[in-house]
Amino acid sequence: MREVESNTVTVGRYLLHRQIARGGMATIHIARLMGDEGFNRIVAAKRLLPEFAEDTEFVAMFMDEARIASKVHHPNVVPVLDLVTTVDEVMLVQEYVHGVPLHVLLRVAHEKNVRFPARIAVAIATQVLSGLHAAHTTFDEMGTPLDIIHRDVSPQNIMIAVDGSARLLDFGVAKATMAAHVTRDNTFKGKLAYSSPEQVRGRPVQQTDVYAISVVLWELLVGARMHGRAKGEAELVATIMTGRIPMIGEVLEGEMSDEERRLVLAADPIVQKGLAVDLEHRWQTAADMEEALSKAVPPATSSEVAAWVRSVGQEFLEGRDKIIAAEEASWRRTQGATQIASRRSGTTLPIANHEPPRPPPALRGHNAIILVLAALVLVLGAGVVFAMHGTPSASATTSPPPPPPTQVAEPAPVPAPPVEEPKPVVAPPEPVAEPAATPQPDPAPVEEPAEPPKAMRDAPPVRRPPMRPAPRVVKPVVKASPPATVPAAASPAVPAPPSVPAKEAEPKADCNPPYYFEGQKKVFKTNCL
Repeated sequence: MREVESNTVTVGRYLLHRQIARGGMATIHIARLMGDEGFNRIVAAKRLLPEFAEDTEFVAMFMDEARIASKVHHPNVVPVLDLVTTVDEVMLVQEYVHGVPLHVLLRVAHEKNVRFPARIAVAIATQVLSGLHAAHTTFDEMGTPLDIIHRDVSPQNIMIAVDGSARLLDFGVAKATMAAHVTRDNTFKGKLAYSSPEQVRGRPVQQTDVYAISVVLWELLVGARMHGRAKGEAELVATIMTGRIPMIGEVLEGEMSDEERRLVLAADPIVQKGLAVDLEHRWQTAADMEEALSKAVPPATSSEVAAWVRSVGQEFLEGRDKIIAAEEASWRRTQGATQIASRRSGTTLPIANHEPPRPPPALRGHNAIILVLAALVLVLGAGVVFAMHGTPSASATTSPPPPPPTQVAEPAPVPAPPVEEPKPVVAPPEPVAEPAATPQPDPAPVEEPAEPPKAMRDAPPVRRPPMRPAPRVVKPVVKASPPATVPAAASPAVPAPPSVPAKEAEPKADCNPPYYFEGQKKVFKTNCL
C-alpha cells in the first residue's frame, strides 16, 4: 500500500478515494479499478478495520466466504469482483451501485413522516427474495450445490438503485460477522435484530434468510423497528426465541387510505409465516414466499420505485453525486499533471485507445509515389538496354552498307567505301588465301587482300535506302566481315559470264546482296537503289 495523495490510497491495482460509509467491521470507499492503456472503472471497496485484518481466523473466514459469494450471479445481487490482500490490508471489491441504502430511506421517511407505500415495499421485498433464491440454488463449476446462506439480510445490506432495482450486498460475509459477534458486545446489535432463532443458536439454514427479509418487510409496512421497544439485548434475544412478535395490523398507526390499509393487511399473514419460530411452519424457500407475496399485493413497477426513491432520497443522491464528481475532477487533474511531468522528463505514459502514429495526409501516398518512380526507372532502363542491343543487331542483319557516320574512319569530305567500315570490329586480316577452285564459297570466312582494288576505292559511295527493311542473313554472314560474307565475292578470280549481263541476270526483286562483281569490280544493282 502506498499513499498517492493525502486522501487517496493505492491498494494493488485499486485507487481508493474518500470513505462513504463505515460499519462495525469495515469501511466503504469509492474506488477506481486501474487497468492497462488508461482503462479505469468506479467500484466500491470494503476495507476491513485493522483489528479484524489482524485476526488470522477472521480473515480466513472472510476470504473463504468472499470466494463463494463471487459465484452468485443475479440482477438483484451486487457481485463480488475481487478480493485483495496485502501485508496490512484485506479488501473486498464489489460493483458500485448508484442509489440509496434501504436503511437511509427508512430513516429519511421516518424523519419526514412519510410512509412506505405497500406496493413499493412489496416490490423491494420480492426482488430481494429473488436474489436470495438465486444464491440458495447456486452450484459450482462441477455441479455441486454451494448451500450459500447470506446470514446478514438487513436494510444496511440492501441498496435501492436509481433505476428502481433492489440489490443485495455482502453475500457470504455475514458468517464471519456472526463469529465475531460472540466476542464483541454490542458490535452487531443492529444485525441481531434481524437474526432468526436458529441463527442465534448458531445453526443457520437457508430459511434463516427468509426470516430476515420478513423482518425487513414488517418494518417497511409499519414504518418502525420491529424490536424497537426492546430494552436490552437479553429482552431482544428472548423476543426472537419465543416469537412474541406483534402482527402488523395490531401496531399499524397513522393515516392511510382504505386501499393502502387493505394491501398492508393482505401482506400481514405472509410476513407472519416468514417470522415463524418453527422451521416447518416457515416458508420453505425464498421463491415460495416471493410467489405468495406477489399474488397478495401487486408489486410496484421499477419506474414507480425509482421515482419514489429519487423523491425521498434526493438529498442523499445529490451528496453522493458531488462526492463522485469531486473525486473524478481531482483524479483527472492528477492524471493531467502526471502526464505533463512525464512529457517534460521524456517518459511516455500509456494512453487509452492507443493507435500507432499515422503520417500526415501529404505523406500518406509517399510509398505509392516511390513505386511509380521505380517503375518508370525500370521502363527507361529497359528502353536503354533495348536500344543498345538493338543497334548492333540491325547492323549485323543488314547488307554491308556503311554504318552511321560516327563510325567512319576517314574525314567527312572523303567518305570511306563501305567495304572498309567493318574493319574496327573485325579481327586483323590474315594473308590472302588462294582462290577457291569451286564456284561455291567455303562455310568458313574467306580472307581478303590487305588492300582492295583501285576500282573499288574509286567507286562512289552508295547510300542505303532509309525505309527499306533489310533481309535476314545467314549465320556465317553475321560473324564475318561484310565483304567476305557475300557469296558472289567468295572467288574474285571467277568472273561473271560475259554472255549474260549481270543487270539482266539478276531478278528485279533479288536485292540480297544488292550488288554483284564484274571481275574485281563491285557493281550495285540499280533496282535495289
